[in-house]
Amino acid sequence: MNLKPAQTLRPKRRHLNLALLERGRHHLIVRQTVYEDGMPKKRPVLWIIIPGADGLLRIFRYEPLLEYYADHSAMSYTWMKNAARAVGALFDHSLAVGASPSFDQWREQGGLQRRLVRGLARSLAHGTMEIGPDGRTVDPTRLYWSPRGKRQAAVLLSALTLHFRWFQNEPSAAKWAQATSTDAIAKSPRVALSLATELMIRRHNSLLGHLKGLEREPAHAFPGVIEPSRRGTGAVPTFPAKYVGPFLYEGFKDESGECDEAGQLLAHFAIALGLRKSEGFHLYNSDVQFIGDVPWIFFHHPEFGKIADGGRYVTREEYLERFGLLPRNRDTGRNKAGWKGMADDEQGTPGYFLPIPSLRHRVAQLLTKYLYVTRPAIMARRPRHLPDHPFLFVSRGRTLASGGGDIGDPYTMTAFEHSWGQGIKRVGLQFDDPTMMTPIKWRGTTQHGGRHFYGRFLFTSGVPGDLIQRCMHHRTLKAHLAYTQLTPSEINTLLNDASGDCSPDQSFRNMRDEFASQFRDPQRQEFHRQYT
Repeated sequence: MNLKPAQTLRPKRRHLNLALLERGRHHLIVRQTVYEDGMPKKRPVLWIIIPGADGLLRIFRYEPLLEYYADHSAMSYTWMKNAARAVGALFDHSLAVGASPSFDQWREQGGLQRRLVRGLARSLAHGTMEIGPDGRTVDPTRLYWSPRGKRQAAVLLSALTLHFRWFQNEPSAAKWAQATSTDAIAKSPRVALSLATELMIRRHNSLLGHLKGLEREPAHAFPGVIEPSRRGTGAVPTFPAKYVGPFLYEGFKDESGECDEAGQLLAHFAIALGLRKSEGFHLYNSDVQFIGDVPWIFFHHPEFGKIADGGRYVTREEYLERFGLLPRNRDTGRNKAGWKGMADDEQGTPGYFLPIPSLRHRVAQLLTKYLYVTRPAIMARRPRHLPDHPFLFVSRGRTLASGGGDIGDPYTMTAFEHSWGQGIKRVGLQFDDPTMMTPIKWRGTTQHGGRHFYGRFLFTSGVPGDLIQRCMHHRTLKAHLAYTQLTPSEINTLLNDASGDCSPDQSFRNMRDEFASQFRDPQRQEFHRQYT
């Protein structure tokens, strides 16, 4: 018997996913698994790269940020990443200041604090590059930051301020705030970082003051270097009304005629119910109830909402334990889905349809087919060793668009984002409209544009503000005011009609009727009628 020679086993190499890495001059932000109280979590880990006296680079993990995440574990991944970006920007800017030939001069003249703190605010908003006399780009800091603008600068400075306010009560702060005054001997660029860190902890400063020009203590506060950011007075970007029908009916069918029914229903929810992007991912089968032919959809807090379980009510977090799942707002893996909050979500709150009976009827048709035909067929193909789960929307299988996983796993936000983008592109190709080739926020073609469309429709229908607040599940009354701004096309229509006998109410009615007519096509009303 011939034996094959023994093979040497080599450890499998892990390929670095560059999409999970963000690089600055002296820092890296990497999405990694860390352990918080023994539980694995995906977090944006900040790694600091500092040149040593021997010319070699030193890399270390910024540990306080991990403790900060653990103390704010309910916050979103984006919130945490902004904190990492802000601290990373502070490292980069402080090291650039410390490496400057003028460092000793600024320290002796008392201008070091200005360079560290006010200079950071200025650099974030306006960038660090300038055009030299010869027309070439120059940057003495060697950071080469592009302007972020006042709003994004304010986001980062606010994140940095919150981090250092938390830092004040942490024993580990002493390790990171080694300098106690600007009299420290600055032979290393790390001293500049220590000074900036110490300054913000000891002085209890809000960095936003350097953007807004706020008066604050102590008396050495510097005047603001950037005018306050003012919100635009234009209307919020809403999904284009003329494309709503084609998008909902045809956008989620591929070339072979196969339809992503979960994505299609979520798109209907965004426009017909005004849902935020992630809210539909928390729905259970039991959250959909039919009264006659009318669907009622109830929304609950993913953790603290109650559900009946064997004659008693338990929280949804407790209920999911039996399936080995976390609430999706706490999951940091592929099943993650945020939860901003709805008014009365712990008791359960219903969704309110736009006042278009044909649109509500279509949602009823789609839901009936999905609940009684599509979802059971998918779960029947699910491997037997995998448990069932209560989530309404499920994955059709392991594909690139699904974000991985197995047949019947909870439908992911990655899959929906891909499906939505493909739907936008199909509409753009169908109508030869280049503005519809990819989802763009300011055009209103992202998922949140559907929610804005919902709010605009209610406002132009004359629905009072307090009812709009209830329908959109806002916690405050002022939130609906964003939908009271007119679009340029609406202003133009009103001005044209003002020369005739048409009232503003009639103008809005005409625009709403034109939109609603997209759902009164006799052929479309036959859609899956056999399932109702």
